[in-house]
This record gives sequence, structure tokens and C-alpha cells, in this order.
Amino acid sequence: MKRRLISMGLVAAMVLSLFGCGGKEEKKAEGTAEGKELTVLIDGSTEGTDGYLIKEGAKGFEEEYGVKVNFVETPYAELHQKLMNVGASGGSDFDVVFVESDFVSQMAKAGILEPLDTYEEKSDILKWDDFVQSTIERNSVDGSVYAIPQVADVQTTIYNKDVLADLGFENPPATIEEFIDYCEKAKAKDYLPMALRFNSTAIPCQLMGLFLFTDGGEFVEKEGDSWKAALDNETGAKWIENVRKIFAAIDGDTLATMDDMAMYDALNSGKAGCTIGGAWMYDALNEEVREKLITAPFPRGAGEQKALMSGWNLGIFANSKNKDLAFQFLEYKADPEHAGAMTAGLSGRKDAEEYFTEEQKAYYPQFQELMQYGTGISPADFHLRSEMTTAVLPVFQEVTFSGDMPADQAAKMLNDTIQKAIDDNK
Repeated sequence: MKRRLISMGLVAAMVLSLFGCGGKEEKKAEGTAEGKELTVLIDGSTEGTDGYLIKEGAKGFEEEYGVKVNFVETPYAELHQKLMNVGASGGSDFDVVFVESDFVSQMAKAGILEPLDTYEEKSDILKWDDFVQSTIERNSVDGSVYAIPQVADVQTTIYNKDVLADLGFENPPATIEEFIDYCEKAKAKDYLPMALRFNSTAIPCQLMGLFLFTDGGEFVEKEGDSWKAALDNETGAKWIENVRKIFAAIDGDTLATMDDMAMYDALNSGKAGCTIGGAWMYDALNEEVREKLITAPFPRGAGEQKALMSGWNLGIFANSKNKDLAFQFLEYKADPEHAGAMTAGLSGRKDAEEYFTEEQKAYYPQFQELMQYGTGISPADFHLRSEMTTAVLPVFQEVTFSGDMPADQAAKMLNDTIQKAIDDNK
């Protein structure tokens, strides 16, 4: 998932809101955990990130409960492995932990995360029904919920309205066919049709994977108690063909090398007409370009409307010695008056719009609405997402950057790659 960095003006407004609820009747008894300490694992606290906002929000929790909240900051690339290592060793270093959506299933099955259903049943504050269904589904394994949304990252197509108008589009492309037509027209006028992190493992299964999902396809499917790859079919071959048509409108060097900086440069300069991203994309771009952006439902194929759903979550470390207090922290974060202020993006709550800042009201509602169509790159209980995406990237580049291989053979090659990743990790 793309890590968000929100604007400093928005940060200030959100932080102030954390301390502006003094007149509210307390829902919980103060001092119930007087003298205790709570340890929270996050991936950093750079100003404007989720970690920063959680640390700021924790000050209110400390005051209300009379506890000390300590934070352990670990780089994103090391965070999940640290969780696995500490959990396997029997350590109780953490109480509340950051977990990315793609890792919830793996962590749950490894016994790293505590199931939360019993806590939720007893709570008057934190209820699954308060959240958009897709944000709870992504954190559920075998019928149990293991984490609450920290930030719901809903990604879809975002266009530059000026580029669309210059190409003769009154509205954003609604279908995959219209999107391919847009790409070809953009190339003909020397625009970059789409700016993405093309060098990222997120490209095949997440960003370009949306063109598969809206056409009714999937990367994997469950067969009994096991998983199998699901690309060796007509829909998989059609996906390859569509991706090739899109990539044919993009320079080869761009496909091979575009990173975050190059992506933002292309969008900020007005050269790129489209990207795939979340609400954080508006915060990341300059004000002049931001005013030209329009968020649109993702182009549909033969399947249902989809939006890519990922994000960060908060769970209870299964080895924690302070589980009840840890759940109280989750309750505090999930409270509607805290949820948005402690989140660098969408909180996942159904009532999130009631608590948007004035700046957020300009562009967050579209993403909130699209959340109902949110889908992950695989079902929630498939726990080999990282292994699959890593294995798929080089093969995906090989079969989509060139059209030499027939599409059905290319789909089978990718299918075999996914199946090998599944078989090798049984």
C-alpha cells in the first residue's frame, strides 16, 4: 500500500480536533488502568502519517485512562517480520500492533493476532456494524475478525480534467474499452496516459489487477480447503490483451523505471492524464494540479464495479499481557470523534463524512462512496499475497511489455507462476 503523507494544514486541524471534545460525556470510567503501560508497534511517526496521528491521539487516551502509551517504531519493510519473530519467540513486547491488510490473514493463522469478536460483543463503543463491510471483511479469517481499520485505502482512477477535455472526453472513461481509447488518444497528443509506480510489485496484482477484477476475473480461487491459481482461462487471456493495449500507449522506459518521484513529477507537470490512487494522492500533488483532478469509478468490463481496497489496521498482539487495555485503545481509536482525527485518510467508519474537515470535504466523499465496491487482490483468507505479488512481477512484465507470446499462453504462464508460489509455500 502507498504510505500517505497528508498536508500540514490538515494535520493541524485533525490534531486540534483530538483535544476539542472536552464537553462530551465520558463513555468510559477514567483511571480504570491507572499506572499501567501500553506498547504500540507502528511503522514510524513522520508528521502527517498515520503513526504521527496515532501518537498525537494517544495523548488523550493517556489522560483519560491514566496510563502511559509507549511506541515502538519499525520501518515498514521490517515491521511484519519483526512481528513474526517476536511472536514465534513467545515475547510479549507489544500490546497493539500495526498490520497491513495483505498480512492480516498470515498473522492470524500464525497466532500473532488476537481474535477480537469476544471483545466486540462486550463493547458498547466498538461495533463491526459501524464500519463499511469491506473494511471488516479484509480483516476477517475463518469467520473471526482480527483487526480494526486504521486507514481504509480505497484506490480508483483519478484524471486530470484538462487532459480529458483536450482529448474530447466530457466524462471519464466508464468502460475498459473507453479507457483503452483514452490511452490511445492521449499517446497521439503526446500525453502520458497513466502515471504509476511501474517498477513496484503493486503493479500486476493491485493496480493493473483492477482491470481483471472489473472483468469478472480473479488471481486465485478456493477449491475445498486449498487454493489454486485462476488465470488460465478466457478472462485471464482477455486481461493480458487489455493490459498490452494500455501499455502500448506508454513509453517502454517509463514502464520499466517510473518510481514515486517520476510519477508525481508527471502528474504535477500536467503531462500525465491519469493515475490510480487513493485520497492521499490529492494531498501529495501540488495545489494547481489538485484543482484539476477528478475521481471516477474504475472502468468496468464484464464484471461488477470494483475499487481496490487495502490499508493499515490495528490489532492486539496475541502475546500481550494487557489485552483488555489494548482493546480499550482500539475502542478509543474507533470512537467516531477520534477515528478520523487519528487517521491519515479514510477511517473506514460508515459515518466518517460527518467528521470530515473542510479540506477533506473537497475530495474524500468520492472515495468514501467507492468503499462499498472495495476488493482486495485476493480473498481475505488467502495468506500468500506477498509471495504471489513478488513472484508475478517479472513474469507480468515479460508477457505484457511485449505482445510476442499469444495472450492465452501468457495467461497460462502467469497462472503457473502463481500456482508455484502456492505450492512452494504449503
